[in-house]
Amino acid sequence: MQYFLYFLFGGIITSGVTYLAHQSKGLLAAFVGTLPLITISTFVLIYFHSGQGAVLAYAKGLIVMIFPWMVFILSVIFLMPRIAFVYALFAAFCLQLVAAFLIFALSGNFR
Repeated sequence: MQYFLYFLFGGIITSGVTYLAHQSKGLLAAFVGTLPLITISTFVLIYFHSGQGAVLAYAKGLIVMIFPWMVFILSVIFLMPRIAFVYALFAAFCLQLVAAFLIFALSGNFR
């Protein structure tokens, strides 16, 4: 039941963002999409399952992973006008993975 509620919560947020974007309210959709609702709920769940130390480790990881996420967003912005939508998303996703793996490799977390 717990995972169903997680799935439902994430789906509601995704549906709301999609609806707003469909209504040509891109900035509002981006605002709702970047609200830390999922992050807050994840912090709470991690805290109750593993404690403060795990939340701090996760939060620090989120900060580091902003850089690969920015690679993804900037790649979509750059590629979308130049290649097909699906290819732009796939290429941006692959570039994000490369950036994340590079961070893992440089931090020594591949052991």
